[in-house]
This record gives sequence, C-alpha cells and structure tokens, in this order.
Amino acid sequence: MFISAAGELESAEILPGLRYHKEGALIIRELLQKEFISQDTLYDLVGTSIARKLLETNIFAYHFSSSQEITFQSTVMRRYCEAKRAYWSGGQHKELDQCTLQSDDRAGQA
Repeated sequence: MFISAAGELESAEILPGLRYHKEGALIIRELLQKEFISQDTLYDLVGTSIARKLLETNIFAYHFSSSQEITFQSTVMRRYCEAKRAYWSGGQHKELDQCTLQSDDRAGQA
C-alpha cells in the first residue's frame, strides 16, 4: 500500500528533492496537525497557483459539497505521511525510503 502512496507523492513532485517538496511539506505538516484545512489556509500556505496544481494530484482532496475543506486523499496517504514525518519537517533528506527507490527502478525500466 505504501508503494502506491510513495509513487503518488513522487508523481506530484512532493518527495524531498523534487519540485514541489517545500510547498507540499507545508500542506502535509498542517494536515498532520489539524486533520483538515480550509481553502483559504491552503492558498495562504502555498499561493493559489501551486495550490491548484497540487489539488490536481492524488495527494489531497477538496470537499466541494459539504465543508469545503482540504484533507488527505486517502487514509493510506495520511498513514504514509505520518510514517515519513521527517520528510515534511523542513530538513534536507538525501535518502528516500525503499518504497520510493523501488518505484524509481520500475519507472526507469519502462
């Protein structure tokens, strides 16, 4: 299960060392603390353009109909982000976990 979560984070370029890591980490830290955030909070954290881009991924979900809150897309994604809390702490992480490395290997073979 975590392999798919790592793959989604890699595809969204949120893993350490990738394009949207800084912005994604801000959102993930907030969601790990608060369970959900408002759309306004999301825009304040990362700006409208990047927020919209990251909402297009399978990492976060925007609940239009009811609360208009942003949450993790799935429980598996939340659990993965909890397990890899150090990734979102703001420090530099040169080594990615084994799941991510396996995902990289499969992508390179395709």
